[in-house]
Amino acid sequence: MDRKRFGLFARQLRSIVQIQGVGPWKSSLVVFTMVLLSVSFPIFLVTGYTALYWAWLRSNLGAALPYLPWAKNFGMVAMIGAAAALGILFSSGTFPIPATIRLSLSLLATTTIAFFSEFRNEGKFHFKQLIHCFGPGTWIHDGLNQVVASLGDFLYRIEYSHWNDFLMGPAIVSVLFFLVFAKIYGAFRDPGQMSLGGSTADASPDLDHALRFARILMNVGLFWFFTQAWAEKAGYLSNPHSIDEIDLPFEFAGTMLGFWMARILTRPFEQRSEKFRSTFLVDFLVSGVIGLAYTLIVGPLTEGVASAVAHGLYPVVPASLDIHEYTPLQRHMRPFELLLLAGALWWSLNRYFKHEEMTLLSSTYEEPEADSK
Repeated sequence: MDRKRFGLFARQLRSIVQIQGVGPWKSSLVVFTMVLLSVSFPIFLVTGYTALYWAWLRSNLGAALPYLPWAKNFGMVAMIGAAAALGILFSSGTFPIPATIRLSLSLLATTTIAFFSEFRNEGKFHFKQLIHCFGPGTWIHDGLNQVVASLGDFLYRIEYSHWNDFLMGPAIVSVLFFLVFAKIYGAFRDPGQMSLGGSTADASPDLDHALRFARILMNVGLFWFFTQAWAEKAGYLSNPHSIDEIDLPFEFAGTMLGFWMARILTRPFEQRSEKFRSTFLVDFLVSGVIGLAYTLIVGPLTEGVASAVAHGLYPVVPASLDIHEYTPLQRHMRPFELLLLAGALWWSLNRYFKHEEMTLLSSTYEEPEADSK
């Protein structure tokens, strides 16, 4: 009986998506993503936070261990579903899904990311290496090493050293969107002021205000994290848990992904489109370039210049001058170095992609004329 009800639900959901002219395989992908999140996320939530309860609040690691494999496996499956949901939301031209389905996908994806990030953040203190999916001794780690030499070791390093850093940006957006979702959904469901098929003048002012408020709130959270990451790398703040030298590119990539999540989650439901000058892929890749350039070029270059000056002034350089430490000048200059580098790259990319944007906008404006003919 439950299987029949599940099949009926899937068929109804697919029919809802197909009303908007979405192709069969696209509608099947949307339905599969929603079903995958609806099944994997509750299992992860129950098992993962039960394990945290025993390990964190009750200080009983033995009682938490039976739940941990379920939490790790279904947590990763849920995150794969969340990534697929974000891909669908980002590809609004390919997946013109109705607003109700879009809101449901947004809620499922952000809720999954928020709870998974908190589980990972707290689990690294209480479970140590037991929380890692690619940890040594696991079947996937050993299998990947047999397929490609050191591939499992590489993924394990990414997971324990950089995965949490990357998740911070999407997690901030997910938590804040989860808080304002009821406000957005309430404004969307108001039948007296909302007309999805109407013109721009028919748009609900309450919905516009809710989306604007959500975007401001999420951007403030992202800017706060961006500033904090700056302060740690510049030496103004100390973080005993941040000991990796190249975690900045992953923090910046997650922050950039968070900014684009804030944009797509607060996109108007009508046919209006916001005019962004660069693409998600470009911003995502450039965030990594900025972080790597800052970490691997700017920092060593500054230290190299200081060392060269020291060798020129002293016949025998004291050992203290060869130790890589932040000087007061470096602490004050590094945020500005990063800002200058980021600004130059953003200006170059916006200039390069401006022509492509104007081409897309002009083609968009020509479509109603062709339809009228």
